Amino acid sequence: MNFKKWVLSVPFVLVLMLGFNVDAEAAEAPIGVKWGNSILIKGQIGKVTILKDTDLVKEEKGKLSVIRKLKKGSEFRVYSYKDRDGGIYGLGGGAFVKKTASVKYETPSQTKKNQIARLSMFQEGFLASAKKGILKGQPIPIGGYEDLYDVYDYYGMYPTWEGYVDGGLGRAFGDDSNYIYYTGGEDDAELSGIDWWNDDLVFLTPYIIKKTVGVPTSEGIDEMEQTWYMYYDCGDYDLYFLFEDGNRSNLDFVRLK
Repeated sequence: MNFKKWVLSVPFVLVLMLGFNVDAEAAEAPIGVKWGNSILIKGQIGKVTILKDTDLVKEEKGKLSVIRKLKKGSEFRVYSYKDRDGGIYGLGGGAFVKKTASVKYETPSQTKKNQIARLSMFQEGFLASAKKGILKGQPIPIGGYEDLYDVYDYYGMYPTWEGYVDGGLGRAFGDDSNYIYYTGGEDDAELSGIDWWNDDLVFLTPYIIKKTVGVPTSEGIDEMEQTWYMYYDCGDYDLYFLFEDGNRSNLDFVRLK
């Protein structure tokens, strides 16, 4: 594992409204990843491009009734599919478009799905886990009964990397792991902290973290490193997000201690 600041090599995570809209779509800008001319968000299974003016419909008493026309060239998120009336794509809020030659349906790539899953890591209960001493994405808590030997058991291996960072001895387990586990030294098995290092699967700015994790207790310039930090008071634990540069830069790593 390379824990240096890596060069960005994947599309940015954008915080934008789609250039298209359905009456049922939320008005607030979604958090998602760039997908062609649109933004892929959590819960979306695909998208449709309107190749020829076609009807937007809704279900009423078991039948489909027309709401309005969708214009050629517009795109819409798809959240569901029903195998009726030749197939209908659910666009949210009870609105559908029929599966016809006038509509092109696409599904996201596995890479895009992985990027959405990464965003979900920060969207769902990240702070709640941190307040229990758990850095989300792995099950071992700090400050509890578990120690370094439980980490060995979890990964089923000895460390593949060791090094001192900020006074603690850090250990990583496997080239695919984003986590570093800290103890006070070689003879100390008690976990004093855990890092999660960003692999740049998605671009995570302070703005994105605020929208997904929540508003921090404090934030600003780290005077020693001259980089941006965000701090969350998690009761018995401290949670830090450290960024590569200023308040618009990419997340470098997360530390729970």
